[in-house]
Amino acid sequence: MIEVESASKAEARDRKQRTIIQVLFVVGFLGLAYAAYDYMTLVNRVALSPSLSAVDPVIEQWKASGLVHSFDAMRATLVVNEGEWETKNRPEKIGIITQLARYCADKNNSQSWGLTVKGRSTSATLGEMGPKGILVN
Repeated sequence: MIEVESASKAEARDRKQRTIIQVLFVVGFLGLAYAAYDYMTLVNRVALSPSLSAVDPVIEQWKASGLVHSFDAMRATLVVNEGEWETKNRPEKIGIITQLARYCADKNNSQSWGLTVKGRSTSATLGEMGPKGILVN
């Protein structure tokens, strides 16, 4: 009787250890998968250079890819293809608006940063940076 109880306790302990190992393996695998996903989103994110002289080639690249239809630094207006704009996530949109507002302020010798992002076909304001902060639709 004692041997039967010891064997069942040993089996229960073994099952518990296997379950713990399986859970740790799954958590580790999910952690590695998330790290890989996060790395890929960072690598594939379009970012503007801190150097203002490098902004013009990036704008031309965006025009070639179909994201940007036109950009007027003097009026601080960016006209984009709505479909391409919607593929960007919120931090990317905020980054684009912030960097281009900085670029426009530098080009216009202005202390305040401002930019309006408009849709090409709808002319709707998709995002803007002004005295009230950043708004992204």
